[in-house]
Amino acid sequence: MEYSQVILEMLERIKVLENKVKILEAKMDNTASPQSKDDMQLDKVSAKYRGLTEYLLQSNQTRVTLSYSQLEDILGFPLPETARKFKQSYWANTETHSYASSWLAVGYKTRVNADSNSVTFIRNLTEV
Repeated sequence: MEYSQVILEMLERIKVLENKVKILEAKMDNTASPQSKDDMQLDKVSAKYRGLTEYLLQSNQTRVTLSYSQLEDILGFPLPETARKFKQSYWANTETHSYASSWLAVGYKTRVNADSNSVTFIRNLTEV
């Protein structure tokens, strides 16, 4: 990873922490949260994967199927080789993968189609 990328990600993490502090302070003061629901959801996503989160939010669809090349266009960088090699585990709906927060934070879960190299994002309307 490039040094500048590391710095950008650290700055993004600092921004997330600062926003969390504001939310906690607002709760302690019994005032309204300083952020909208969408802003709070975006805070959970790293800057690197924010493009996918914003794409899903703007689509406002229950099901969104994207090919790997479409995903790369949205993200602005090639998917890692593990996305192709270990499809089921890479696209797992787990919070232990930082990139998974890009869809989980906005109420989507994934299903990968290993044959066509595509991923379907399915919105759980009861969670959103």
